[in-house]
Amino acid sequence: MLSWLKDKSLWGAITSTSLAAGLLTTLVVSTLAAPTSIVGQDCAARLSDPAPLTTPDREWLERCVSAFTIPSSGPTTGPPTITSPPVTSHPPSTPVTSTPTPPPTTAPSTSWPTPATTGVPAFWQPAQTRSTNLTVSNGAVVQDILFTNGADIIVSSGTATVRRVLLQGGRVSNAGCGVVTIDQTTFRRPGGTVTDSDQEGAVTPGGWRVTRSLFDGVTEGLRAGQKARCGANNISDSFIRIQAPDVCSDWHGDGIQGYDGGPLTVRNVTIDFQERGGCGGTAPLFYPRNQGNTSVDIDRLLVKGGGYSFRLGMPGTVRNLKIVQDWGYGPIDVRCSVVSAWSAHIVTVDSNWQPTDVRTQACNTESGF
Repeated sequence: MLSWLKDKSLWGAITSTSLAAGLLTTLVVSTLAAPTSIVGQDCAARLSDPAPLTTPDREWLERCVSAFTIPSSGPTTGPPTITSPPVTSHPPSTPVTSTPTPPPTTAPSTSWPTPATTGVPAFWQPAQTRSTNLTVSNGAVVQDILFTNGADIIVSSGTATVRRVLLQGGRVSNAGCGVVTIDQTTFRRPGGTVTDSDQEGAVTPGGWRVTRSLFDGVTEGLRAGQKARCGANNISDSFIRIQAPDVCSDWHGDGIQGYDGGPLTVRNVTIDFQERGGCGGTAPLFYPRNQGNTSVDIDRLLVKGGGYSFRLGMPGTVRNLKIVQDWGYGPIDVRCSVVSAWSAHIVTVDSNWQPTDVRTQACNTESGF
């Protein structure tokens, strides 16, 4: 940029008129501490002045023009185009207090949750290990703990937060029915254990807000119940893998089940429901009528397995439901007359749980148990 300033023939070719739109009135000598010989002029006017330049003049002009952006790409046939910087309303001597820029809003994910993207983060290390039950209450935060030996977290009253916790065979019991937030937490069937049909849900009885969590190999996922005490339930960005118990007598496992459940919200959740011959459960999602449930608001739910993969008897909205071609009796068992919005597809999935639509699935049943 400065090399063209040093060519006096180019300086003479630039007039104050041609520069008026870019910088004539935006930068004055007083803001750049101009030398005495050019006080009262702006840099455009001095460029058009044929008078010889002194060394202070030259230094001042270089600083003057360097305050502007000159495009460098592409050939030019004349002097560079000079663009004026924005003008601030604050004088240079006035301190300006800036407001911190809020973080950008994260766009909704276009990928479905997988075991690799949910639960405790990669390379997570617990701050402590515990092999006995932990009872908490009234705003407690349970964080970065490994629970072994089937130890549970029991919230006796009030609200609580469970964050970055790994439970090997244990569960979260919201006995007090306050709001319990569960984030980036893993519920895992420990190796070498024998499961049976009598195990309770990994999260029960209700009032839960679950995000970015992994249920890996449990026989029962989340229970939504005791609506009068526990209220609404919400799960998002999570992966649930249900596996049939080793000792199977009368298993009624589900991914998410409502029994006297409050309003249920589901956002971007994957449920893999794994039965085995002679040991069948209920469904990846089971929110039936005639069991005191309330309503659902479902958007982006991917389900696989079960006798029926999606069972719903309550009012609500169902959008972006994906049902993998893998069921015993049929893809849906829904009381469609009470569903106010519906969009669903039968799909296949790749090894990373990303679906490909095969066909649309109409809401064409009227049961929902």
